[in-house]
Amino acid sequence: MNEVTIAAFNQFAEQYADFTFPNILQYELNRFISLIPKKAKILDLACGSGRDVHYFMDYGYEVIGIDASENIIKEAKERVPEGDFKVMHLESLDFPKEFFDAIWALDAISFLKKTGLPKVLATLHTLLKPKGIIFISVRQGEEEKEIEYEKLGKSKIKISFFTQKELERSLVNAGFEIHNSFIQKGEDFTWINAYAKKK
Repeated sequence: MNEVTIAAFNQFAEQYADFTFPNILQYELNRFISLIPKKAKILDLACGSGRDVHYFMDYGYEVIGIDASENIIKEAKERVPEGDFKVMHLESLDFPKEFFDAIWALDAISFLKKTGLPKVLATLHTLLKPKGIIFISVRQGEEEKEIEYEKLGKSKIKISFFTQKELERSLVNAGFEIHNSFIQKGEDFTWINAYAKKK
């Protein structure tokens, strides 16, 4: 995530958290939970308001939420005071190898440059235990472009868009086996959701 995007999240952190925290994606979350072991250790990438960390904790999972925005992490800590949150960049994750049973990356990869995706996926593969599960959602499209992001006060930020084949190919090249992927219409974007397993 670049500095302009981080600055936008810092500036509109409360607004963003207020907007996103109540909107639970129950279908995606429950499908993810069905694929992981009980008492799994989960990494929530770009955890935002802490909404999904809270959801996983309610099911008894051990979760760490990371985000590059300090103010977003402050908002998450206020909403989920018992949660484990860290300010950390997706491109420089600092965890031991094979530390997590599962990784939840809801709209995290979208903020990377496409050229940086292989390295990040390789890191995520390393952080997962054997047969660990990863969920990734990205916006459907074919390029990197600047958009006005409604949830951030219409700040202009760069977003990477992907095709379904492109995301699947990237996961396979990083050593994952695709469990399922599908396209889903959202309010403002069309999304690609992928569930994959570490080989």
